[in-house]
Amino acid sequence: MGWNTRWIGVGMSAWLLTGCASDMPEWARSDRSLSADLISPGKAVVRSQVGDSPPVTLKQPFIPPPPAGFGVKETPTQPKDSGILPTSMANRGTVRVRVRAWVNGAPIFDDEVMQIAAPELRRVSGFSESQRAEKITELFNAALDQIIDQEVMYQDAMKKLKKVSPHSIDKMRDYVDQEYDKRVQRLREAKVPEDAIREMEPTDRRMLERSLIATEYARSRIKPVLESIVSLSMISDYYDTHKNEFQTVDKVVWQDIFIPISPNLPTIEAAKRFGEELINGLRSRDDFTKLMVYDQGDSKLRGGEGLGQRRGEIRPQELEAILFDLKEGEIGPVVAFSTGVHLIRVTKREYAKQLLLDDQVSKTIRKKLEEQLANREYRRIVRELRTRTMIVLERDGQ
Repeated sequence: MGWNTRWIGVGMSAWLLTGCASDMPEWARSDRSLSADLISPGKAVVRSQVGDSPPVTLKQPFIPPPPAGFGVKETPTQPKDSGILPTSMANRGTVRVRVRAWVNGAPIFDDEVMQIAAPELRRVSGFSESQRAEKITELFNAALDQIIDQEVMYQDAMKKLKKVSPHSIDKMRDYVDQEYDKRVQRLREAKVPEDAIREMEPTDRRMLERSLIATEYARSRIKPVLESIVSLSMISDYYDTHKNEFQTVDKVVWQDIFIPISPNLPTIEAAKRFGEELINGLRSRDDFTKLMVYDQGDSKLRGGEGLGQRRGEIRPQELEAILFDLKEGEIGPVVAFSTGVHLIRVTKREYAKQLLLDDQVSKTIRKKLEEQLANREYRRIVRELRTRTMIVLERDGQ
């Protein structure tokens, strides 16, 4: 899971950024500068107090059970004395899934892994049987890893909230309820059966709660870094080394009128003379739009706009060189084809150029650098939390 900027708006960040400032690690303080590190991707952002231990990895391949294995009615037993507030369970419905993993005693269910992996499974249908099995294993491993990342973040958030601001937990769960009700409403509008909605509810609720709270907690820890990390010199350095990202290309927006050969215009010469007479009779270039009543081409479907804007995209291709020689507002010559003639006019012309480092480009660069840093920080926080987490895999889904 990468960095996500969604807020849940219940005041969690406020106490994390103010009320719990004394608990905040050094790297997260607003006066901490990581500028030099950001422009040196090879360095770790900081060293956590628990060391730079690698994240917990799955040393053996996680092979998902066959689809028939999902939905087996079991009541998981949570390991005792985990010491961590477990993932909350919905208070309505009965969980009808098997446990895939335990994170500090909190269960991760097969159905949760399936929900995350399912959207990607359709991509493997064209693979060979051996490749498909390998890819499915990869997708399920990635889904399980994503859920575990969220779970360790969720547990750390809940542990801190329980100590500092217990009432915030109720507020956040109220928000989760509101969001889930919206989701149910969308399912009903999509004609999903009520029994299916009730069956999905426990798993969907716990996944939604975990995702929203973990995301907000991650944001609250990362936000102080982002507010001061990206300097003007970093933006300038990025611009100087990535100028190819800030260039415009030749582009035309144009109008196209196609007048075909017809009983009234039986030859190309007749159609061409008629087109020239129409253009010569215009009082101004802007009056070109009035000639659209004569258009018998597909540009009518686009409000008279010609097809294509960049080199290589213009259709008919024979018009490209003529269009790019015209200036904005100019009307081109009548262009004859075997079936009729085209009358063309350029309404907008952009030329290839290097964009200057103005406010807009600076904002674009700042956003990109902040996203890079946020993703790195998210991975670092998860790695740190995993070094203090007990993860047990139920490899057969039992």
